[in-house]
Amino acid sequence: MDQYAAQALLEYNGEETMAHPGGVGGRPYWNLSSSQFMFAPKFYFPKLPKERKFRYTAKDKNGALHTFVSESPEASLAPVWGEIPEGLVYLTVEALDREDNVLHLAGVRTFYKCAPFPGRTAYPPKACTYRECALMALRYVYRDHAVQYWLEHGVPQPDYAHNAYPSKTIASIVRAMIAYAKLEPANAENAIKLARRAADYLLSITPAEGEPLAFLPPTYSFEGLDAEAVGKVAPAAEGCLGTTMMIYPVSAAGAFVDLYEATGDKKYWEAALRIAEYYKKTILPCGSWYLLFDGKTGKPLTNNICIEFRFVEFFHKLHDMTGDKVWQELELAHFNYIKETCLKTYKWEGQFEDVKVSGNYRNLTHFAANKMIGYIANHMSDNREMVAEAVDLMRYVEDQFVLWGEFPRWDPNAKMEPHHTPAGLEQYFCYVPIDSSTTTILTAFTNMYRLTGERLYLEKALTLADTVTRRMDLETGQSPTFWVGENCAEGKRNYWINCQIHVAFSMRDMAEFTEAEGIE
Repeated sequence: MDQYAAQALLEYNGEETMAHPGGVGGRPYWNLSSSQFMFAPKFYFPKLPKERKFRYTAKDKNGALHTFVSESPEASLAPVWGEIPEGLVYLTVEALDREDNVLHLAGVRTFYKCAPFPGRTAYPPKACTYRECALMALRYVYRDHAVQYWLEHGVPQPDYAHNAYPSKTIASIVRAMIAYAKLEPANAENAIKLARRAADYLLSITPAEGEPLAFLPPTYSFEGLDAEAVGKVAPAAEGCLGTTMMIYPVSAAGAFVDLYEATGDKKYWEAALRIAEYYKKTILPCGSWYLLFDGKTGKPLTNNICIEFRFVEFFHKLHDMTGDKVWQELELAHFNYIKETCLKTYKWEGQFEDVKVSGNYRNLTHFAANKMIGYIANHMSDNREMVAEAVDLMRYVEDQFVLWGEFPRWDPNAKMEPHHTPAGLEQYFCYVPIDSSTTTILTAFTNMYRLTGERLYLEKALTLADTVTRRMDLETGQSPTFWVGENCAEGKRNYWINCQIHVAFSMRDMAEFTEAEGIE
């Protein structure tokens, strides 16, 4: 065991290691639907008047029992956590009277205890440099037939399923081509031309002035697509046509700003400002927006509220470019909404265009939490309270969305395709290893190293970055989206080009950081 593995193990098995534990200062329990833990968890079980003590019994995968007694039905499992091996755990909590007689069963939980971080040396070395990985990923995007189709035709490839999510897919391609043009000058002219054609198409399908959601590029669209072909792969888009998820127009706005900076063409800047003006006019008193809107009426379809750091980043960019304080006010308004809501409740709700909106704690994810860590590292590093919040956030992310070892097998006898780890998981409703989740989390670990100087965070970041290089097809540069299957590549069926683009950007940033720091 290397020194970082030993250090990690001490942290996992320490007292009260659960991130943002419920029951403290009236905090809710965020782990109501959680199925895995790396740090010692605590759960909520109700206490009745005659109950005096509670006996906790954790049965591990080998049948061994690990027991302790507490006066609280909300005790941490820290007293026995270090004894429990990786694998399924069956926890029972019995209520006892004054004479230690069992009154009744107070509660049960079944969960998976995840393997601890074993150190970077426990895995194979990286397959290429991080910079090579980033360039290969962007080059693959440029050469992809569905991307080249934009250059040749100026419209989306009709049977490319994820074109049905234009504000996500098309906007990400625009940003990718701008970045690629800087890395490979020989293809720069065509890359920028491609970006412009994709952006122009996105503008062409945007609701016009006078419509309820005027100037907001659509979240879902079958315009120019083969509906039958797309519906087989992207049924969520077909079911949501006519609605707009408010976290996606801001993605398109960010792409338009990037394209304006790359080309100087003011029509893209004006398009971005029109989107920004819509958000300015419709912001709620809380500092956010309803998540889902009806395109025909312009009215919200859910009480769920946006939790999206792209708003913070977009308005920060606008303030830097214009000096107009109204954008800074919007940046801080949404940041404060996330801070006041999510940091207090840990309701890090998964908000994805292909997943139905969910109830409280039913579908947690890590993306906004990771972005919060980055914001703290970049803007609040001298705020001790917020640095402590970042430490807690990183524990939450690792606890719920990182696997260093075996993927949970709830039925040991069931046949199951290989799930490749170490990796980051996406959300409870898609609890599998995903390339962009892995790179998002490694960026958060890197930001924690920048924030605290603690080398263990960097070792975890490097370990995940090394894994990304090993998962990539080094001949083509394709990064498989789902790290599932014998060779980790299931073709286009499970391939999301926006995830590939996210990998490219994350690995580019990792390359720049490690090169500047002289880190191997």
